[in-house]
Amino acid sequence: IEKQLVYLIAAHSQLKLSNSDVTLKQIVKTITQAYPKIDFNILLELGKDFRLKWKKEKRNEMVRSLLFDPELHTGSLLEKILLDIIIPLGDDINKLHTPRYAFFWLMSHTKFPYIGIHLTKLAPPCLQLISSSHDENKVLALKCFNLIIENIGRSEMKVNNFDHVICEEIMKLIKHPSLEVLELSIPCSLSLMNLMTDPPHKLQELWKPNSFDMYLLSYLEYAAYETKSNRKRLYVKYLERIIQTCRQAIIKHLKSIVTLLIEYMKVRDVKEVRLSCLKCLKLLLVHGWPRICTHSIGILMSCVNVIAESHSEGNTNIYNETRDFVLALRTLCNGSLDKHLECLKSFNNKGVTGMVAYVFEKNPSSSS
Repeated sequence: IEKQLVYLIAAHSQLKLSNSDVTLKQIVKTITQAYPKIDFNILLELGKDFRLKWKKEKRNEMVRSLLFDPELHTGSLLEKILLDIIIPLGDDINKLHTPRYAFFWLMSHTKFPYIGIHLTKLAPPCLQLISSSHDENKVLALKCFNLIIENIGRSEMKVNNFDHVICEEIMKLIKHPSLEVLELSIPCSLSLMNLMTDPPHKLQELWKPNSFDMYLLSYLEYAAYETKSNRKRLYVKYLERIIQTCRQAIIKHLKSIVTLLIEYMKVRDVKEVRLSCLKCLKLLLVHGWPRICTHSIGILMSCVNVIAESHSEGNTNIYNETRDFVLALRTLCNGSLDKHLECLKSFNNKGVTGMVAYVFEKNPSSSS
């Protein structure tokens, strides 16, 4: 982003600068050459929206002062455009279509440390957008919050209690009916929790309830009541990331997570759900091994159901992944599943009997 960014604002404001022979057509041509991949469509109506808010004389003066300032650099340029042009919209940012996209586009090109320096001015428009009734605004707000989280530190987020305010707004969206909003809100909420708190496994009092526990309980509750397969895919996809973050601290929630995964393993129409469930179960073997064996029978029966269905459907990927997981589970449980596996040898499904033979062949030491 250099001086051409000011050309962009001027062009989409549909201005003809009185002190210059630079016409609108020439400005657009200049920007196109400098930024061939830029999307002009989202900013095309910028000038029309600006005309609703500012007088022409003031806008001309502002653009001219920016355009002919030889000392401009990335930080000061973006600051001036964001702080002097976009943000003064106030509540109207929800009503005017194009400035919302201009706000996000400018934020996406603003890097450390400018976002942190002006957080108190950048956060309110994001909060206005996320509280809008339109999903399109919520999506833009979540993208902006992701940019904020990536470019600031914990101390900056705590300024004026923005951490709690932002967290409260984002948490409302991890059960939002829109799939697009949900797909952005879950990773955004996780990134925010990682920014606000230390990883649960690093806490001195591991068993003491903390803010991440409260987050995980809400997350599991929303996931448990979900009925649509595409939304379940998102919940279980990011559950893998949660387990990796918690590590051994996940034991506190092991029963709830295993119950959820067993239920999600029944989903057949979206194969990614079962694959993600298996990834989560493998992580539980690593981080929840002291207690995972207490749930081993329920997990095994769920895997048997998946094995039978995937073999009948010819889904070799899920079949092989599930078979390998059963082998790992049996090895960890040190023979306690052998009796149940022996009973499965007479199961009327070639996939299940093949899985049992594979497990005993790979690890015959604990075979009865």
